[in-house]
Amino acid sequence: MFAVYYRPDLRSLAEDFKRRYGAADLSCRSGFTHLFIFGGDGTLLEAIRKYPCALDLVVVHLGLGKVNFYRSAEITLPADDAVERISRGEYRVLELATLDVEGCVALNEVAIYRREPGRLLSFKIRSDEGEVVGRADGVIVSTPHGTSGYVVSTFGPVVDYRADVIVVSFVAPYTLYLRPMVLATDRIVVETAEDSVLVCDGREARVGRVFEVARGRRRLRLAVFGDFQFLNRVAERLRSL
Repeated sequence: MFAVYYRPDLRSLAEDFKRRYGAADLSCRSGFTHLFIFGGDGTLLEAIRKYPCALDLVVVHLGLGKVNFYRSAEITLPADDAVERISRGEYRVLELATLDVEGCVALNEVAIYRREPGRLLSFKIRSDEGEVVGRADGVIVSTPHGTSGYVVSTFGPVVDYRADVIVVSFVAPYTLYLRPMVLATDRIVVETAEDSVLVCDGREARVGRVFEVARGRRRLRLAVFGDFQFLNRVAERLRSL
């Protein structure tokens, strides 16, 4: 059975899809196999935030938003075509990494800022390979594929989505030796000297001083029709930001 999650202005398209294919609005009850996203990447992130069980389903991203990095096809695909290809098994499932931070699941990145604006954030970052101490306006911890989003504004690297790494970059670092880091580790801990705000995929999650960021136990299972040309999508995403 198909689940549906949609941007409010695309409600009529989603309702028509539900009538014709016996689909239902996304919920965490059992029985769903595929989740159809009517909207763009922001709609997908919202679905995961509200319903983490979305990561248990195969996601069909139709590419109806401004930013469509995670769409299932290289072009915007009509819903009928997607259903036909799903029914024939003409797709593959691409698994994309997530980050876990105390109940928050991030597909792109988490960012940590000082709660009191206008002052630098003092922090320590620890991993199994040691620690880094510094000051900056903020710290960004990203998945590999998430590096083509917010991280590029910090002159961080774009990392191949297939790499098993955590990427750390810094917003306007005052400590000059700080540079973006690509870490082959399962988790890092960010400790701050003052109350700080954790932002998970663009939404504030909590306030604290210690944040443990781990590679997610679950991944986004994205239905892909044809090729997933990563560099082409990165270039398109950067043009849309």
